[in-house]
Parts: sequence; C-alpha cells; structure tokens
Amino acid sequence: MVCELQNITKTYTSPSGSAHLTILNEISLNLNKGESAAIVGPSGSGKTTLLHIAAGLLQPDSGTVVIDGASVSGMDDRELAVMRNRKIGVVFQHHYLLPQCTLLENVLIPTLPYQDKQDRKKLAERAISIIKRMGLSDRLDHFPPQLSGGECQRVALARALINKPSLLCADEPTGSLDKTNAMEMGELLREINKEERTALLLVTHSEALASQMDRVLELHSGTLSVKS
Repeated sequence: MVCELQNITKTYTSPSGSAHLTILNEISLNLNKGESAAIVGPSGSGKTTLLHIAAGLLQPDSGTVVIDGASVSGMDDRELAVMRNRKIGVVFQHHYLLPQCTLLENVLIPTLPYQDKQDRKKLAERAISIIKRMGLSDRLDHFPPQLSGGECQRVALARALINKPSLLCADEPTGSLDKTNAMEMGELLREINKEERTALLLVTHSEALASQMDRVLELHSGTLSVKS
C-alpha cells in the first residue's frame, strides 16, 4: 500500500472562535501502486485540505497518514521534509517555477539535497529523459517566462517526478489550462501513473479529467464516497 489515510478529521475554527466547522470527518482512503483516484466535490468542501494532508503538507487533527509503510504523524520536521522530497511529488494549479532558473534547473531543484556525484549524474540523466517525455527537449535552457502555460505545467510535473515518488498528488493540475493543454496534461498524468507505477491522487473540478482515473470519489459535507 502506497498511501493509507485512516479516520482523517480536520476542523477549522472561525476567526472569532465562536464556531467550529468540521471539513473532514473520519475519512479513510487507500491507494496502491499504479492506482489512481480523483476527488471531486463543491468548492470549499475540503478537497485541497485532504490532498495536502495526504501529501504531508498539512497535519490532520486526528487520524493517521501512512506513506510506503511509514507513519507521517510520528515524524519530526526534518524526517517529514525528507519523506516528502523522496516519496511524494506534488503538482499545483499554478506551476510555481523559479523564473531565474532554466527549465532543466527547475526540474532538478528537488535533487539538491543529494550530495553523491553519481546520484546527481543519474538524476540529471533522468531529468533530461522526463523532459523529453514531456516533449520539451528543445527547451532545456529556456526560462519560465519564455514558455507557454501548458509547457510550464509540464515542467512542474517533471519536477514532481524527478525523485521517482511513490505518490503523486495533483491539485487542479489542469485548472489554469485551455481545453487542448488540459487534455494533454490528463493523458500525461495517466500514462506516467501506469508506466512508473506511481499512485496518483488528484483534486479536480473537471469531469473529463476525473473520468480518466480508476476511481472517482466525491467529498461532500465532510464525508468521502464513490461518485455515482
């Protein structure tokens, strides 16, 4: 099992402290290697909150998160940072590329903690291979402002994949793209999910993208269920 979420609960308190809103109410979700799941639901239902908890970016109030057999809740900040870097890839709606870095440099940013020269050489080779897979091999030295929105999002996906993550989390990965680029991104996500056996968990408002996944789950009123 790559990702295990068990009885996840998250509650937010109003600024005045007078009200408590339970966004996630004892939610459980499991993902295996090569499996994909889309989470859909109305805006404000907690989809991104759940994804961020799965990605180790946010702690639940209660419940457990286990990635590749390791419990996230028992990790200190350093251990959590290492786990996220090596086990989890995240793609957001906005690419968050560094404008002062080239395409290749942006993809290699997650590899900076690696000190071994041999490892870094292999990762550089992997970066070029992934970039080629994205159809951007002629843009290695280009900077983000020189790329289209669709190209930048593909670079962000390559960056998320560079360390061979067990789990890939995508938050509205096609939300800022036009129909053609959105379709291409959806196809890339699905192909990589199957080819690299990476578990894929994504949040989307796009029915077309959600329908490409193995499972479509709906988050509503704090509970998660199979979408009918």
